[in-house]
Amino acid sequence: MTEVLGPDTGIAALVHRLREDGALVRVVPAGVDKDQSLERFGDALRFPDWYGHNYDALFDCLLTWAHETPGPVHVVWDGTAPLREEHPDVFDVVVRLLGDAEGEKDNLRATVVDR
Repeated sequence: MTEVLGPDTGIAALVHRLREDGALVRVVPAGVDKDQSLERFGDALRFPDWYGHNYDALFDCLLTWAHETPGPVHVVWDGTAPLREEHPDVFDVVVRLLGDAEGEKDNLRATVVDR
């Protein structure tokens, strides 16, 4: 289940704690809209060229990335408050997709930092 943390969360401390737990951590900065958010996932997680910058492709690439990365992996989606306020539908879909991907891959975890 994707964890959602509030605005007082210190990103450096969070990443440090997750790395101490043995996870490969990738921080994905939230975008201002759907297109920018999807692009930032692709950039931060180094998705392949075939990444289609849509929700289905995000889900497929999250699964592929987790499958191809050895050990535990943790995606931290940071700074989502402006996106959630302006585009709550985009926020909700991405959070759902992160949770669905976690359900498919035992080595994948996600945290949303809503600040």
